[in-house]
Amino acid sequence: MSTETWDRFGLRSDGGPPWDRFCWTQYSAHGPGLELLHTGPGMRVLELGAGKGDNLAQVARTGAMAVGVDVSEVQIAAARERFGDLIEVRHATAEDYLAVYEGEFDSIYSVFGAVWFTDPAVLLPLVRRALKPGGRFVFSHLPPSGECPGPHEYDMYGPDDELLPITRWCYRPYMWEKKLLDAGFTWAAGQRLPCPADRQTIGTLIVEATA
Repeated sequence: MSTETWDRFGLRSDGGPPWDRFCWTQYSAHGPGLELLHTGPGMRVLELGAGKGDNLAQVARTGAMAVGVDVSEVQIAAARERFGDLIEVRHATAEDYLAVYEGEFDSIYSVFGAVWFTDPAVLLPLVRRALKPGGRFVFSHLPPSGECPGPHEYDMYGPDDELLPITRWCYRPYMWEKKLLDAGFTWAAGQRLPCPADRQTIGTLIVEATA
């Protein structure tokens, strides 16, 4: 997937006002929050696919050292403009950034981000190695909608409604759990969180693991 694809996607919106809550789902003020992560003073936390930085800023406000990586320079620029020195954001793919770290982070997470768009056979062992013992890895994305497990080609919309090709890795919760355990995590659990009661749309898949 090209950097240009994600740059175009990042131009669709200015992000709106900064969020006032950490969100794992596509619905505001819905579902769990920062309690799924190890955060706070002295903690080192990494976001894979930081986007415009809203969730990362919530992590930083706990006193943690908050670092985010994103493949889009457009998104990186927007995050720096919105939050300045509160967060640290780097331009890189998740796998390239993680490749040099071992036992570095207390938490690593991704919200509709790089975990959804990267081959788990490559990414999950890198995440496991980069976490400290007992570290937390949590990610969320849309649940699979009936397709066979594995990588699937999709289109998303750019700012001029042009179609942008992407690949998403789609697995059911128990499949993610097995992949995480096979990658060396000691515990893993996935859940399909229903959408809010006033919505009749799709829910959110949230997967947690401990190193």
